[in-house]
Amino acid sequence: MATAESDRLSTVGEAGFGLGWDWKGSYIDKLATEGYERFSQFSASPDTTALFAGPARYTGLSGAANLIPIGLADGIGLQSSAGIQPLYEIGSNRAFFTRGKTTHSLSMGKMLADQANILAALSKSAYRPLTASNGSSAPGATSPNPDIMMNLESEYLNVPFGLLLVFKTRGGGADGYGKALTALYLEYCMFASYAFNIASQSPVIQESVQIALDRIVPVSFQA
Repeated sequence: MATAESDRLSTVGEAGFGLGWDWKGSYIDKLATEGYERFSQFSASPDTTALFAGPARYTGLSGAANLIPIGLADGIGLQSSAGIQPLYEIGSNRAFFTRGKTTHSLSMGKMLADQANILAALSKSAYRPLTASNGSSAPGATSPNPDIMMNLESEYLNVPFGLLLVFKTRGGGADGYGKALTALYLEYCMFASYAFNIASQSPVIQESVQIALDRIVPVSFQA
């Protein structure tokens, strides 16, 4: 069977697509309003990324009043997966696809120090303030808002929370402190696992969590 003309790679050039770009003298794309020479000023970096814990839903925010900044975090990873199902029809050898639900997961690491640890910091804005009047108390805790939580079995950590991620550049902003690129709010986060590691050679104790979440909401902001 003869090869269809549209299946030949050589037709890309024959169809008029330009193949003579200046790969020795120019970049593929510009960066902001300049070339890549100032990449360090216009790129996002871990230094200019901030994490804030909040209520389970973005609609539950009242400004920045109930956002808790997360310090000493040294690693975070976000993954989204869509269920892709291939479909076929009788009489054709071609495939087409439909997409199912999208699932999200998050991994995060934090150093243990004299501040709210990773479980306490992330869940601090998740629940109602604990007071004697409502009869609530953290299981096994001696104070309403303990700084250190390590028992994932506690129902105190079963309440979903939210997480705000803000990304900025190192430079290029009007105030000299970078330009806001984007912000995401991770809704209905739930702890799936918690671990910490102690090694005699390590200078710190490292905590880590795996988190499942419902959805990612884009956040608008004032630059």
